[in-house]
Formats: sequence, structure tokens, C-alpha cells
Amino acid sequence: MGYYVRLLKQKKTDPKWKIQFVSYKKEHQKVKSNAKEKKRTWDIPKERWGKIGFHLGMSFQDAQARVKQLNCQIKIKRQEEHIFKYHEIDKKMRLKYDSMFPDEFVAEFEERFIRPWGILSKKQRKNRTTRRLVLWRAVQKLITTIHLEPTDWFYNTYEIYDYFYQQKLSLGYIQSILKLSNLWGYFISRKLSKPFNPIPHPKGYERQRLIEVYYQKKSARRPSSPITPNDLNIIKNKINQENFNWLFLSVWLGLRPMEIDLLKDDHMWIIDNLPSNKKVLWVFQTKIIALPPEDRWKPIPIIFDEQFFALEIIKSKYFKRPLVKTIKYHISSNANLYGGRKGFVDLMLSRGQRLENISIWMGHSTLSRTWRSYKNKRVYHF
Repeated sequence: MGYYVRLLKQKKTDPKWKIQFVSYKKEHQKVKSNAKEKKRTWDIPKERWGKIGFHLGMSFQDAQARVKQLNCQIKIKRQEEHIFKYHEIDKKMRLKYDSMFPDEFVAEFEERFIRPWGILSKKQRKNRTTRRLVLWRAVQKLITTIHLEPTDWFYNTYEIYDYFYQQKLSLGYIQSILKLSNLWGYFISRKLSKPFNPIPHPKGYERQRLIEVYYQKKSARRPSSPITPNDLNIIKNKINQENFNWLFLSVWLGLRPMEIDLLKDDHMWIIDNLPSNKKVLWVFQTKIIALPPEDRWKPIPIIFDEQFFALEIIKSKYFKRPLVKTIKYHISSNANLYGGRKGFVDLMLSRGQRLENISIWMGHSTLSRTWRSYKNKRVYHF
């Protein structure tokens, strides 16, 4: 929403421009349109030019400069209105919070569980605290909405599930909220010497309906669609060579995005030359933290010509992680940086390899993890 100066090249008299106002507000939309961003534009009459700082003797460039000033003023005003509205909402919510969240208990809870610094770096502290505060806000919103004491939560479990159903939250986010909610419930009940039973995580029918309503949202996050060798052939001459090499490593080695990035460090990978003239690529898994360092290496046998070419890419260090929007634009709107890893299992199965071996190459601790999360159930192999 704002002012706009349109140049009129065909006009014979001065000024050879006019002032328009563009609005995207729904109340201004009188004409039906199929455009994604519906707008309405109308001319500002010359009688009003003086009131907003224009005159007939201005040049086109001067008019543009004045328009920028007016649009900046409009933007600042809208920001102030938004901040005022946010503070009013926050004030109303704070009145609700005061009855459910006593200040002295909240301060102690946040100090113990929301902002535990430990030995984290400054950047890690900021990221972790921000995530926990967002989750803590979600917990506060849940508790003030259902307006129940912690001692009554267990007996009103399905009301809480209904709240999640209306919010259309993902199952993982719901579980995180319940975990922190139960932590707060135990904490405040202990302070007030009251009994507390935790809210159970949704199972069976309740779990299924929460999953289904989440995936009905257009903005729901879904697992990446697989990126295949055919996709690589299509985009070969359409994207930067470094980005293409990164995707090539992802497709033919099935590595995690962070593992590919760390291949530029010679300490993160080893090539083992076997007596049978075969090669095995060993990659260090930074994601695995429950094992000693010597047990975090995973083997990937180099079997196919494309994998030998992938070794040459690693040695050259000529690869760079692409932007997610680049992948979505050139390959699929449902693909992301895990697309190559998502397609690796079916690619290897189509080449005659066994699932239990592929699971080891993927770095999974169990075969069920590979089957459940990475095998495409709509793809079959003869």
C-alpha cells in the first residue's frame, strides 16, 4: 500500500506524470480478480497534490523522491499501529497469565529450565534460548486457553488434544509442548504441594487424527521428495557446477547435508583401498554423539562408476551447498537438501544391493529406521 508516480510519455503538456495510490486492503477490492495479489489503483486528483507535497512544476525525479518520503511515513505509521496492537494483545494475555503463572515461580522455572547456560558458546546460548522461549510461549498459550489447573490436566486430556486439533500443529511440535507443559505442571504442583499426573502423549486414534489435520494445511512441512539421477541429468546445465556437484554427492553417496559440507575437511573422510582393488569411503558422522569417536565412522563401498566420479569431486573440493529455493525451482517444490539422501535407498535397491547393507551405508543403527523413513513405499523393484 502506498503512492506511485506513473510516467506519461505520450502526454504533450506538463507535468508528464501522474500520482496514483495502490491498496491491497480487502475493503478496497471492488472488482473481482483472479490475480494472486489483488490490488486497487486510483489516481490522486490534482486538487489534492498540494496537501501531500506535490506541485505542477515538479520534475518526474522530484515526484519520485517525494513518493519515497510519503511511503516511508506510511510504513512507519503501519509499524507503530502493529506494535501498539501487539502490546494491547500482550497486555490482555498478561492479565490471563498473572492468574496462571505467578511471577516468582515463572522466574525460577525459566532460570532452571529455559535458560540453563552450562558450557555453551554465546551463539549456542542464543539459539537454544530462542527456541525454548518460543516453545515456552506456546505452553503458556495452551495453559491460558484451556484454563485448567495442572491437577486437572490428566482428567481433561481430550480437551487438550482438541486444542491441538484446532491449532493444526505437527505431531513433533505437540510432543515438545506436552513435554514442557508436564515439566511446568510438575514444577508448580511441587511448589504448591499438590498432586500431579502428566498429560500422556497422543496414541492410536487421537494421534492419527492430529497427523491428518496437520497435513491438511497448505503450509505443513513434509519429508523431502527424492532426487534421482534423472533429475540430475535434467538440471545439469541449469545450475551452478559447484551446486550440481553437491547434489551429485548427495544422490550417489546418500550423505546428510552437513556430512557433505564437511567433506572439504580432509580429517572427515578416509578412502580405504582393499586388496581386491575395491575402495571404501569412510565418513565421520557428526550427528552421532552417543558413541565414542572411533565408532562414528560409516563405510560406503564404491561400487558404481558414478560413485568413483563422486570420489573425484570430493578430492577436488569443488562443491557447494545449493539454496533450498534453487532445488525447489529446478527439481520439485517438495524437494530440499535431504532429497538425494531420500532417494539413495531406492537407487541402491534398483542396482541390486541389499537393504541391510544400505542401512549401514546410511549410518543407521537399525534396519527399521531405514525402512520406515527412507524407503519409498510407492516404489517397487524387480
